[in-house]
Amino acid sequence: MMHYFFRSGNPELAPVLLLHSTGGNETELIQLADMIASEHPIIAIRGRVSEQGYNRYFERYAEGNFNLNSLEKESDWLVKEIKNLSNQFNLDIFKMIVIGYSNGANIALHISLAKNIKFAKIIALHAMHLTSVPVTSEKLKDTKVFVSYGENDPIVPKLSFNSLIENLKSAGANLEIHTQPGSHQLTRSEINAAQQWLK
Repeated sequence: MMHYFFRSGNPELAPVLLLHSTGGNETELIQLADMIASEHPIIAIRGRVSEQGYNRYFERYAEGNFNLNSLEKESDWLVKEIKNLSNQFNLDIFKMIVIGYSNGANIALHISLAKNIKFAKIIALHAMHLTSVPVTSEKLKDTKVFVSYGENDPIVPKLSFNSLIENLKSAGANLEIHTQPGSHQLTRSEINAAQQWLK
């Protein structure tokens, strides 16, 4: 069974897709969406992988060590569900704004780089490099991407974040990078920065 949340919002505004962090669910980022993109239609999908009871979008062997077969399988599933729900609720994927945090940010960027789906804007909070994806400079052309990084983040190594940035640049993304001195938790500064960037 697929778990999701939908709120119609103002149909004149771009739809927002929410992708949660490890242990989160389809309601985790609703309050954040209300702060960043209030009144927008919202759709949120729960990852179907369970890691000791914690919801995720793909399996991992350990922190930073990912099951790449699971990543591809679950990415295909997620893209299919995004398209199905967008059709069901008459949402325009090409105008869609994705807000992902941690595990959700990781898979948001991965499907944008590796799968047949294109979003208008992506807010990737505390994302990291998963695997190298062969890309052309056209893959993320016209896609605006906001990424945030905590300088004292124990989960996202600086080298991994830098590799992610290089991959996004190679794909032609219109990048905005926000760094802050904090850890892996969301901070007011990055939320405010994402809100201003989205305007």
